[in-house]
Amino acid sequence: MDSNFDFKSRYDAGLRKWDKYGPDFIPAWIAEHDFGPPPAVNERLNHVVSSGAFGYHDADRRLGSSFAFWADTRSSWKINPQLVIPTVTVLQGVAACVEAFSSLGDGILYNTPSYPPFLDLPSHSKRRSVEWPLKKTDEGWQYDMESLEKILKNDSGIRLLLLCNPHNPTGVVLKETELTQIVNLCHAYNLTLISDEIHSDFIYKESTHIPTLTIDGADSITISLTSGAKSFALAGLRCAVAIPGNDSLKEKLLEVPKFLLGGSNRMGCEATIAAWKTGSTWMDELVKTLDERRLHLKYRLDHEIPKAKMFLPDSTFLAWIDLSEFNPGENPAKWLREKTGIACGNGPDFGSGGKNHIRLTFGTSASLLDEIIEKIIKGLV
Repeated sequence: MDSNFDFKSRYDAGLRKWDKYGPDFIPAWIAEHDFGPPPAVNERLNHVVSSGAFGYHDADRRLGSSFAFWADTRSSWKINPQLVIPTVTVLQGVAACVEAFSSLGDGILYNTPSYPPFLDLPSHSKRRSVEWPLKKTDEGWQYDMESLEKILKNDSGIRLLLLCNPHNPTGVVLKETELTQIVNLCHAYNLTLISDEIHSDFIYKESTHIPTLTIDGADSITISLTSGAKSFALAGLRCAVAIPGNDSLKEKLLEVPKFLLGGSNRMGCEATIAAWKTGSTWMDELVKTLDERRLHLKYRLDHEIPKAKMFLPDSTFLAWIDLSEFNPGENPAKWLREKTGIACGNGPDFGSGGKNHIRLTFGTSASLLDEIIEKIIKGLV
């Protein structure tokens, strides 16, 4: 698989990835790949457009069964479709969970570095931020399981644990033993577990994604959230799902004001359903392609610009690169952009652990990835 896009035309296509910095820069900053959706998505959307079917709809009622099919196909995860709640985005689902399962002043525990909107969520909802930092070792980034219980013992006001698994930006995937420990500690300390699994379709051969809700005891405390936005490049169509572990959690989540859960876009529903129903083989090919890209990027950095330190991600199409040896200053992404013409994500925006780092999206064509690498080498070596 490779991207068929004419990348020069992307700047005129109205995509935020390409619009933000303009044609003087190559974008590698946002978590969006360049391979588009499976063919069935375009076919379904073309049918809806040709029918002029833009009115009120009930397409979101089919999301539960289509996601259940996808979860079983990809992860042998058996879920009750009736538990699935449509949302507009994963972040909206997370915000609704914060409203439903915590109160003003409660603590929200999350890993750092972190997906930047997670950093803002506690203050916006008048909750407290509590960090559980990942640790950096010679082998890569890891969850610090020893520190988790210490954090919970020292702060009895934590009510929510927000996981991003697979982790953005490091690409780390939680192991079954780690998930089991997390679930057990959530029970012991009376926490609700919110599990963002939006990157779970991008799993490389060294790892296995284990849905949090398949862990013993997770069903009574966990709400998982996901979307086809990352897998199928559908972010602009605004469709996601929340999966409470049982009826009680679903009822509690649905007590929030209805507008907080919104209503999934008709086109987003149709596109997501088509992808989940038909896209498994396509997804296998995409992961194979992205595996080649991550290995290629890692090889070239190691051999041609070894001062740029990159651990191989277990998941995602994102490289978390340490530029400490270059002393890039407070805004590494701006520093890199000015030197190379490559626009990456800015590490400090991801909170603790982001100093001197940039996040580079390698989910693109082989030729464009090589152009990105060449520009970085030329600008920094």
